[in-house]
Amino acid sequence: MKVINRTMGMIDMMNVHWRLAELWLLQEKRSLTEQESSELNACMKLNARYAQRLAEQYNFGYMASMTGDEVWLQEIAVEIDKLERTHECKRPLFFEGKTEK
Repeated sequence: MKVINRTMGMIDMMNVHWRLAELWLLQEKRSLTEQESSELNACMKLNARYAQRLAEQYNFGYMASMTGDEVWLQEIAVEIDKLERTHECKRPLFFEGKTEK
């Protein structure tokens, strides 16, 4: 059984989460502008899709494990790795003594 590749593409989910947090904190202080509300909704949508796809792969992994299908389990592990890499975050260059150009 093949796993359908439905990763988030090149979206860096950590940036989505940072913007989501920023907008959430802003709305605690004041009403969001129409643009900010639109961004908040877009971030929420991306986050929900990410969570749904990751949960789906974990569920597939559980099924593969329960049926003893090691090949399928490895394919699922690759998909999970791809999804989880979209959430990785690199530290800013100044932590490494470098500056961005």
